[in-house]
Amino acid sequence: MYVMNQRVTKSNPPVNIEQIAPANVGVYPLSILVVEDNRINRVLTMKMLSHLGYAADAVINGRDCMQAMALKAYDLYLMDLQMPVMDGFTAAREIRRWHHVKPVNPPPYICALTANVLTKDREECLSAGMDDFLAKPLRMEALKVVVTRVAENLKNFHRQSGQDPRL
Repeated sequence: MYVMNQRVTKSNPPVNIEQIAPANVGVYPLSILVVEDNRINRVLTMKMLSHLGYAADAVINGRDCMQAMALKAYDLYLMDLQMPVMDGFTAAREIRRWHHVKPVNPPPYICALTANVLTKDREECLSAGMDDFLAKPLRMEALKVVVTRVAENLKNFHRQSGQDPRL
């Protein structure tokens, strides 16, 4: 089929989440906070994490993220950018400011979740203190790459420091 002189190829059918084996189970425990105001996106992200072998906490805005962070240390924040009360950019800056005052090693990994995928959007995320950027709709493969990266980095950090409080 051609649309406006470009060939359109059939895409692969979407993969059912239940068909993907939890490949990361037991790789390394992570403390994850999903910061997402959209209920469907939040539930889907939590389900994807579960299928990767990870449990996560969830909040609906940046202010709730700050409250959760005060109660528990998180290794990974999956941060929506456009939320009421406090957006993801402000929340990321506040997380970095908090950890500057009360440092933890290694610092938490903040990954933006957004439908805005322009280069300027990525640069704005990085300048706000985020480490990574995932496009919505979120794909299992992309989420797996980020979670695996964070788990491996944390595992290596603890191995090199000679102490691993999680294992």
